[in-house]
Amino acid sequence: TSFLFVLFFLQLSATHNRAGEIIFRQIGPLTLEVTVTTYTKTSSIDADRDELTVVWGDGFQDTVARDSEVFLPNDTKRNTYTEMHTYPALGSYTISMLDPNRNANILNVNPPNSVIVPFFLQTSFTFTNTQFQGPNSSPVLLQPPIDFGCVGQIFRHNPNAFDPDGDSLAYELIVPLQSEDNEVPNYSFPDEIIPQGNEIRLDEETGDFVWIVPQRRGEYNIAILIKEYRNGQLINSMIRDMQIFIDDCQNVPPKVEAPDEICVIAGDTVQFEVLAEAPEFEVNQLVRLSALGGPLELENSPARFIAPDGFREDPLTGEFIWATNCNHISDQPYTVVIRAVDNFYDTTGLADLKTVRIKVVGPAPKDVLAEFDNNRINLSWR
Repeated sequence: TSFLFVLFFLQLSATHNRAGEIIFRQIGPLTLEVTVTTYTKTSSIDADRDELTVVWGDGFQDTVARDSEVFLPNDTKRNTYTEMHTYPALGSYTISMLDPNRNANILNVNPPNSVIVPFFLQTSFTFTNTQFQGPNSSPVLLQPPIDFGCVGQIFRHNPNAFDPDGDSLAYELIVPLQSEDNEVPNYSFPDEIIPQGNEIRLDEETGDFVWIVPQRRGEYNIAILIKEYRNGQLINSMIRDMQIFIDDCQNVPPKVEAPDEICVIAGDTVQFEVLAEAPEFEVNQLVRLSALGGPLELENSPARFIAPDGFREDPLTGEFIWATNCNHISDQPYTVVIRAVDNFYDTTGLADLKTVRIKVVGPAPKDVLAEFDNNRINLSWR
């Protein structure tokens, strides 16, 4: 089965870009470290990019060399390009990258000529005054932007954005771009390809993308705009352009069970069990259980997710443990995405997701005392 799946996608003619995004980290008052990540067709050797042009949004651009490449299954390669740039002044800027071609035969991008459509990424940001407002870095997207589904089965995905500054995030489904503010031509959202019995939705708070249900085999692209707010003001936005492989396969995704929301007082430990299992009739399938999310990325008392490595016989259990402290208090809930995937394609398969939102609040004041003094009430507590 795995061989046939890979062969099907290898037969689709080259080139080149499947998915990607641009993230940044503020490392000085006016300096950013920027990383462009692209996912490309490994077999498109002639179109391989060992360097890209990054436009900084301040009138300058640089040619940036590739610093890593990772070969993934299903004719896919992950490329990263990292560079530092110093801006002339505080303000708002847009970083962008354009490459001439997407890969061929994307069903919902300018069919049947998606290969001639440019691949464009952009991230917009605003410098904050670090002395008064702290630094401003983009969210990190923890879930890779390549995913798989089957005709007739519910598809779920979450980019799993974690903002290191604790800013508020919102998600919006948009048309992918081919240049700045210029949408790709002849684009259809996935549920518009054979629209009967077909619906997509994106939760603007959690980032959960649900497709009920794919109707046609092939490759699809969607773009998710991730907006970052601080004190109610929009300060950043980034576009993730991602690709979904839909196969005509006889498979049902596993199910994962975990709580929806948890509220905890700083100093207490968050601890819950996760259960994953494949349908009873899929007796030969194995399941892999994993978790990604902000609490697992923290430097100060990070969370742990304990589960067996690799694909195992189901039912499979995992345990999430997080010893919180006062440094974790935040206006925004932390997000953890639990993922159960089967081994239908040997190295991957269909997945089910469960997004768990964890709110860490400060402890209540103790020994509250109210004293009346000269027409005033003085409150004290510890």
